[in-house]
Amino acid sequence: MGASGSGKSTLMNIFGCLDRPTAGNYIFEGRNLTTFDDDELAYIRNQRIGFVFQQFNLLARATALENVMLPMIYANLPQPKRRERALSALRMVGLGDRISNRPNQLSGGQQQRVAN
Repeated sequence: MGASGSGKSTLMNIFGCLDRPTAGNYIFEGRNLTTFDDDELAYIRNQRIGFVFQQFNLLARATALENVMLPMIYANLPQPKRRERALSALRMVGLGDRISNRPNQLSGGQQQRVAN
């Protein structure tokens, strides 16, 4: 949709609170995110912004279940609740029988479902 080097990825990284703008302000839901610290940005990213990455960014040594549970730590959910939600999510996307598999044991499509 744009020439290489035109800033598409940079813009998306700023929108997703992964990078900070070098100039100007980023107003999101009426708040100036350029004044937020890393923890505040992580909270916004976790609670208000969703991602579908080209790379799946799964932890190679973690199971599908562990990879799904990991982001819920930042929501301060207790471990049993994280497990319950992760199991439910994996079942919903047809991976209930793959919870113990590591990423290298899953197809690309299965990895994408775990990541999203």
